[in-house]
Amino acid sequence: MIFLIKPMKKVVTIGGGTGSYTVLRGLKHFDDILISAIVSMADDGGSTGALRDELGVLPPGDVRQCLVALSLHDEVVRKLMKYRFEEGSLKGHNFGNILLAGLEKTAGSFVKGIEIASDILKIKGRVIPVTEDVANLLVVLKDGTELLGQNNINHSDIQSVGVKEVLFQGAVEINELAKKAIIEADLIVLGPGNFYCSLMPNFIVDGFKEAIEESKAKLVVPVNLTNKKGHTLFFNASDYVREIENMIGKKVDYVICNNETPSDEQIDMYKVKEGDGVLVTNDMADDKRVILAPVLSHEIFTASDYDSVANARSFIRHDSKKLAEALHNLI
Repeated sequence: MIFLIKPMKKVVTIGGGTGSYTVLRGLKHFDDILISAIVSMADDGGSTGALRDELGVLPPGDVRQCLVALSLHDEVVRKLMKYRFEEGSLKGHNFGNILLAGLEKTAGSFVKGIEIASDILKIKGRVIPVTEDVANLLVVLKDGTELLGQNNINHSDIQSVGVKEVLFQGAVEINELAKKAIIEADLIVLGPGNFYCSLMPNFIVDGFKEAIEESKAKLVVPVNLTNKKGHTLFFNASDYVREIENMIGKKVDYVICNNETPSDEQIDMYKVKEGDGVLVTNDMADDKRVILAPVLSHEIFTASDYDSVANARSFIRHDSKKLAEALHNLI
C-alpha cells in the first residue's frame, strides 16, 4: 500500500506588534502548516528605541512578540520573555528585548540572533525581519510637515491634515529570507495591526511589492476591529482593504470581517482611549471576498504584572483561536 504524504502549506504573516502576536498564537496549534512571520523593523519606541539608540541594534520588540507567540515552551519562559523591569537602571526595559540585543551582538547579525532565540524558545515556525537595514519611518503630511520615527508618528495626529507620503529615511531593502518566504507562500496574511506603524513599514520596503507580485499565494486581510484616533478614525472595512491594495499593488483574495459585537464594557473602555468612530464597520456585505466570522475575543484584558506597557494597548482584540481557525479554513 502506498501512502501519499500531503505537503504542508506555507503560511506567511505580515505585520508587527499585537496583531501578529494574536494571529501567530493561534496558528501555531495547526500541524499541517509551515509558518513564517515577517516582521516590521521600524519600531523605535520604549525599550526597543533605547536599545536601538544606545547599542545600534535592530529593533527587537516586535520580533520578541512573534517569538513568544510561536513558542512551544512552558508559560514561565514566555512570561520571562515578556517581563518588563519596573525599577533600577533597567526600568522600562523588556527582558526579551535585552536578550535579542545581546544575541545580535554575540551572533554577529540580527537574523542569526533570532535563529538562536528560536531554538531557545522552541518556536513553531520562523520569525523573519522584513529588512536588515536601519529603517527610520518618515511620514510627510499634506501641509509639508515631516514626522520622523514610528513612535513619533504613532503619537501624532496625521489624519486631520492628511498623509501625503510614507517612506523611509534612506534606502531600505527587503531581506532575502523574507522575499523567498513571500514568493513561496500558499497564503499570505496581511495584518491585522496599526496601519501606518505596523503594516506600512513592511509594504514600503524596497522589493516587497515585487515579491508580492511574483507570489502565487492567496492574500487575506483580517480587518482591524478598531480604528486608531488620529490615524484611521471612522475607517470602514473597505477603507482598510483599499489602502492595503493600493500599497501592495494587488487585489486581495479574502477579507475576514468580525460579525460579533463587543460588550458595552469593552466599547466604553476603548472610547475613553480613542473616542467615537473607534469600531470598524463592515461595509463590504456585497463583496464575495468577505468571510464573516466570530473572531472577537470576549476577554476583558486586565493589568499584567509583567508588562505594564502592554496593559494600555488594546481593550478590544481578536480571539487568537477563532481567527486562526478562520484563516486555516482558507488553506
